Amino acid sequence: MNTATLPLDAESLRVEELSVPALMRELNLQQRPNWLLRKLMNALEQKRQGKGLGWSRAWNKYGLNVFRTHLQNQNRDPDYFAPIAPLLARLVALAPPAYQAFATELLADPGLMVFTFYHNHDSADGQYEGLTLSFGRKVPGDPTKRDRMDLILEDRRMNGRVDGQIDRVRLYVCPWSEYQNDKNHFVVEENGLEADPSGPAQVLYQNCVRHYHAWKGDEARQWSHWSARYIDYFGPRTFIPVGSSFS
Repeated sequence: MNTATLPLDAESLRVEELSVPALMRELNLQQRPNWLLRKLMNALEQKRQGKGLGWSRAWNKYGLNVFRTHLQNQNRDPDYFAPIAPLLARLVALAPPAYQAFATELLADPGLMVFTFYHNHDSADGQYEGLTLSFGRKVPGDPTKRDRMDLILEDRRMNGRVDGQIDRVRLYVCPWSEYQNDKNHFVVEENGLEADPSGPAQVLYQNCVRHYHAWKGDEARQWSHWSARYIDYFGPRTFIPVGSSFS
């Protein structure tokens, strides 16, 4: 029997005690049982989260079930990005000047990376389905770290249903220079938006949903990596509400 496929024995270091390089080595080999690979991956995620490495942030990790991810490009997809600007400009204007300057610089960066994460969200005030428009770049001089800005649109599930109307919008502005110090970032949240069905949040959401259905069968649009199979917050939907925009 290939011993590389066996679980760690009782006298081994606990997974949580392994270094980041050791965790990455074991994961990259992919020669462990799935349950152990999942445990290794989540231990690695915790360590990376603690150091602020990579793309992950707490607000698009905890309580979330990310069931699909699409890739976008500002130059290639002008129809997708056009409705983003009005809402983003209004929300960014609420941030302190330093965060406003960061947002402007980030969006103009030629190395900008853009993803849309589609999710279920179990939060303290209820269940939602929605999406995160995630803008980021590698921190100049350190490719292990990311500057981030996330725009999150969510439709609340009530009595098992969603109505396709946005109830909550959140914006997180997260330069690494601030995040490395006690996880500092700027956040603004707006609720009760279902009362404004023609507002910029709803217009943007409807445009994102149209593109979701156009792209969900396009392999070139899908973000995928073998490691996502072992991360708790990626995977099939935990619930599909009646009236889902993503059925």
